[in-house]
Order: sequence, then C-alpha cells, then structure tokens
Amino acid sequence: MSEKELCIALGITRELMKKLRSSFEEFKHWQRIPSRKPERLWEIEWTLEGISLLKNQLGLKKEEQIEPPKIITGKVYAKFNNKHVIQVMVDGKKENVICKDNSKFIPNMEVKIRWDGTRWCVIRHPKYQGKY
Repeated sequence: MSEKELCIALGITRELMKKLRSSFEEFKHWQRIPSRKPERLWEIEWTLEGISLLKNQLGLKKEEQIEPPKIITGKVYAKFNNKHVIQVMVDGKKENVICKDNSKFIPNMEVKIRWDGTRWCVIRHPKYQGKY
C-alpha cells in the first residue's frame, strides 16, 4: 500500500508518517519505488509487515481493517475570496472544503469530497464553469 493511501486510511498527516517511517527499516518495512524523478520524490510503498507494526505503534488493533476514506457527495453552497476554499452542504451541515481553484465551481453544483485526516478535500475539479 502506498504511503499516501495509508495516511488517508489511518487519518494521520504525511509529516507524522515521515517521522514514524524513520523508526522502521527501509527494505524490510517500506521501500521507495524507483522512477525518473529525483530519489527524494520517489513514492514509498509499505509492506504488510510494516503496516502491522505501524498499527501496533499507533495503538490500533490487528483485527481492524484499514479502509480507504469514503467519498461523500455534497452541493456547493458558497465561494470565498480565498480561491482555495469553497463551502459545501453535506447532510444539512456546511463544511469548508479545500480545492485548487474555486472559480469554476457554481452554487448548487454537486461535488465529491473526502476527508484526508485533517480537512475536507475536493476529489475532482471542474474543467469548465459548472461542468466536469
């Protein structure tokens, strides 16, 4: 499982995961996946043994399954002057959601969001005004 997916599933930040990773062995518990990018930018893949030790260190039970975050659909309620934030109505509650650019979102537009451990994030951004 990639480190990004694992962070989202466990609900912890990437900075915390980086600190935790330093206490594990590189090729036994996790490894970098080679690519054309510089080595510091290579993706990190966790082994099953590493995931189980990480869950023990975080105090999770071994029986608990790590699930990816569920995707929630809401409607855009408002936009802000800050181009990276929109307000979405989810189950009758207003939530502030992080996005790349809010200029293409319109009110009452359906949007899929996910919880990344610290805040709500938009999954897919529209290509045109009000359209995917």
